[in-house]
Amino acid sequence: MNVELIRPFSPLILKAELPTETVNLLNQDCEDIINNKKEKVDWSNQLAGRVKEEFHITNNLVKQIAGVFNTITSMFLFPKKEDFEKNKGKFRVGISSGWYVRSFENDFNPVHHHTSCQISCLGFLKLPDDINEYWKEEDKDHNASGGYTDFRHGTVGLSCNNNFKVKPKVGDIYMFPSWLDHMVYPFKSKYKFPDTKGERRSFSLNIIFTNV
Repeated sequence: MNVELIRPFSPLILKAELPTETVNLLNQDCEDIINNKKEKVDWSNQLAGRVKEEFHITNNLVKQIAGVFNTITSMFLFPKKEDFEKNKGKFRVGISSGWYVRSFENDFNPVHHHTSCQISCLGFLKLPDDINEYWKEEDKDHNASGGYTDFRHGTVGLSCNNNFKVKPKVGDIYMFPSWLDHMVYPFKSKYKFPDTKGERRSFSLNIIFTNV
């Protein structure tokens, strides 16, 4: 698994590539919910997003992916190998909540942070078929940002930036302190809801950890 530790400002952000098997499990779970093969638990009333659909990841799937995210969370908590080895088995990690976000043209997520947890994670599962065309057009007059996630912290100053912009890529995940502000920019697509060719699909997890 490729893992990168990013400190664009003082808070740590961990970037990792999920195993293909995990991405497939998440997408299949989401598809089963969309197609009414599994119960759909609407999660939008718990969230800030202005998007088409947000619903809970099924409990069985959370159990299936827990091992992968326990490992990633451990790397986030103890970036140095010696600290990781020293603290192995001394803490317990749990996913307190998780949900899918199905975004389509003009959907967005305003600046927000997560509560009732210590660590949060977002990952990308699907992108619109024409997103690269859209980004190419955006780049002609300004830097592309449609569908990007933007982390915010601190203030702008000389040789100092207060944002870290993430270009979505299927399989990439970002783990960060739950209090870190972030947002998602709207995007354009020629495919309209409910055509899944225009869907930007992501997931989020809230994570808690305790000493054993």
